[in-house]
Amino acid sequence: MNQKNIKKLSFLAPIGLAFYWLILLKASAMPESKEGFILQSGYIKYLLGWIGISLLVVGLAYIHYKWVFLKIVYHHNPAVQALWFPWVSMLLWLIFELLQFRTGHFEGYIDENILISLLGLVLILMVAYLCDYIRTKQLQTQLLQSKSEADLHALKAQINPHFLFNVLNTVYNQASLEESPNTADMILKISDLLRFAIEEAPKSKIPLDKEISFLQNYIDLQKARLPQNPMIELDFQWEISPNKFVVSPMLLMPLAENAFRYGLSLSHPCYIRLSAILEQQTLKFSIENSNFAVGREGLGTGLKQVQERLKLEYNNQNEFHIQKNDKTFSVQLKLNLGN
Repeated sequence: MNQKNIKKLSFLAPIGLAFYWLILLKASAMPESKEGFILQSGYIKYLLGWIGISLLVVGLAYIHYKWVFLKIVYHHNPAVQALWFPWVSMLLWLIFELLQFRTGHFEGYIDENILISLLGLVLILMVAYLCDYIRTKQLQTQLLQSKSEADLHALKAQINPHFLFNVLNTVYNQASLEESPNTADMILKISDLLRFAIEEAPKSKIPLDKEISFLQNYIDLQKARLPQNPMIELDFQWEISPNKFVVSPMLLMPLAENAFRYGLSLSHPCYIRLSAILEQQTLKFSIENSNFAVGREGLGTGLKQVQERLKLEYNNQNEFHIQKNDKTFSVQLKLNLGN
């Protein structure tokens, strides 16, 4: 069943609920007086019933926002978004049935219970959108307060100075020993890195092709520094077809930097496996490596910066997962570039 059919079927839930109400309303008849119900049940019981309904609506509003709203409304998959109408219809039906139970399923209260149910649903939806608005504003404020504009530029433009120092030493040693065809290529890659940091990194968005090219240059230079060692396994897969998408600059580099810094060893078997795939408008980036970070400082700083940038620049448009144990460390990122 394709997404279009799923979306059409999702409208059956509210239509079915409305049809159910029409049947009940047709069969109902207003009583001569509703005071009889209040007198029979007692004013205290009647008041407690309304308190219970209010608490129920508050509870449903919390559940709706925390467990459903954030996971369905902002999901970029249309099939998942189509679940919104059945869920809201079920929520409305639940409130209505509880109201029916409170009024003893008297037919004369059906119209009143429908109206109260609709008002309760409106309140629940208003709470969800209000809470989401407040959450987004608070998140943006916290992120902006935690770093000044200079910090953001430094984050985008920084290249590990130790890395540059080591690379320049490698180039110098190669040039001193013999004329190497790789030397010019390495110098060119370094030049491209510096040009990218100066010209592209300060921008808010750059073409995805430039970001990938920068990352590939960085990886090539890191590989050039490594000795020929059968215990080191490096596997890099790129499936990025020509495209017109843009991305925040230097968003992926800290992920690769962590892998080279904490995933390699000259005395133990180790590996780095990277995959970058563009499927329609989604960039799927994953990197897995050996974990030699035990007892070493600095692990997590780059990842935390990436997470903060994703929240600030790609709120609700990405999936970012970290998995780690004593032997392996992996990061998976799915980034929606369509918006």
